Amino acid sequence: PELAAVIGAERFLAEIRTTANLQHPHILALFDSGQVDGTVFYVMPYVDGESLRDRLKREHQLPVDEAVRIAREVADALDYAHQHGVVHRDLKPANILVTSDHIPKVVDFGVAKLLEGHAGSGLTTTGVVPGPLTPNYASPEQVRGLPVTTASDVYALGVVLYEIVAGVRPYETQGLSLERVI
Repeated sequence: PELAAVIGAERFLAEIRTTANLQHPHILALFDSGQVDGTVFYVMPYVDGESLRDRLKREHQLPVDEAVRIAREVADALDYAHQHGVVHRDLKPANILVTSDHIPKVVDFGVAKLLEGHAGSGLTTTGVVPGPLTPNYASPEQVRGLPVTTASDVYALGVVLYEIVAGVRPYETQGLSLERVI
């Protein structure tokens, strides 16, 4: 409801329909979407597993070979989305599910940005951050409200990879606050 209130139900549904076309082994599929009594919804399959965030809470960090494999598979999913004109905009451990058979699935394309030049581009406008921004993973340009590009997702993936290998986010190791860095 919060996202629909910020960008409007019709625009939200249009973005969901666009991202529903992303069919990739490391992107959680969207089966359907709609609106009932003013509430917008979308339907995804159940994932037997847990979020990368939940796993990090339990284990704090992953072995390097596993972290690199997960990052590579997530990067492949992001590359696929980017080739189809979609920037995720909110990649973080909570938006990466890992199935019980160890397959990462990128989820929550609900705040995705459609790149200029692709059908439906511009649905989510520059300078408007739909839903809660996760500043620890957002690129500096995204935090500043500047145009978001595929580089924003690459930045976020770098932060995620650092965290799953080191057990902390990059700037936390230096005692810096995000506000000082950005």
